[in-house]
Amino acid sequence: MKRIVLSLVGMLLVAPGFAAEMSRFDTLYGELLHEYWRPTVTIHGIETTVFDYAAMQREAGPMIDEIVETLAKIEPMQIDGVNAAKAFWINVYNFAAIRMVIDAYPVDSITSFKISLIKHPWSKKSINVGGQRYSLSGIEKDILLSRFNDPRIIFAVSCAAVSCPDRTAEPFDGAHLEAQLDELIRTYFRNPKKGLSLNRETNTLTLAWIIKKDSYLFQNETAGVLAFVRPYLDEELRGWLASQKVKLEYFDHDWTLNDLAQANRR
Repeated sequence: MKRIVLSLVGMLLVAPGFAAEMSRFDTLYGELLHEYWRPTVTIHGIETTVFDYAAMQREAGPMIDEIVETLAKIEPMQIDGVNAAKAFWINVYNFAAIRMVIDAYPVDSITSFKISLIKHPWSKKSINVGGQRYSLSGIEKDILLSRFNDPRIIFAVSCAAVSCPDRTAEPFDGAHLEAQLDELIRTYFRNPKKGLSLNRETNTLTLAWIIKKDSYLFQNETAGVLAFVRPYLDEELRGWLASQKVKLEYFDHDWTLNDLAQANRR
């Protein structure tokens, strides 16, 4: 009984600090996105939202450092609720990707050798959460996909590239996560240069490369992919796809950084 009482007292002492650090992370990360997110521009003929990474590097160093310090104090196992935990880890992933870019900037891609000599930044243990270091791949594969089994996650974690789904000026939030994920994918599939394009003459549906990359999440078959895609389309297109036999193809993935500076290059 004494041990249980002491444990409960410990939880009461820890909880306020944990809540404060979570709130601090949400606030600071939200401010970072809001300050440096920019609306749609065109890069290599592809419309995409971008970040002003140059301004971020000049101005946001103290904010980024504060976010890093805050994450190191957060114990993620204390997060209450599936969607709250999912949103947290997506935000951590996306912040870690931004930080890697800023640490090496100027770069023209997250795959730059300045970030990783083998051009594979996803394997670098680049972020400390609760005293443990994580790689982007570890967060995506070992935590998000393994724990939550939600294929929408691959659209939510940012590869910081032109061909990725458009980023927003708001972080993911457990209370609104379902709507945020669905709208992210719906918007992506409206983009005919990187999300989804249909050629009705050849019955060819061209989709984002990230679907091909993680095709196992969709049963690795045309039927599984189409079953996932259809609910995000308008009624007419859903009906057409349901009545036709289509061939799937995939866009080439443009790894150019989703950077405002890239829109100004000729």
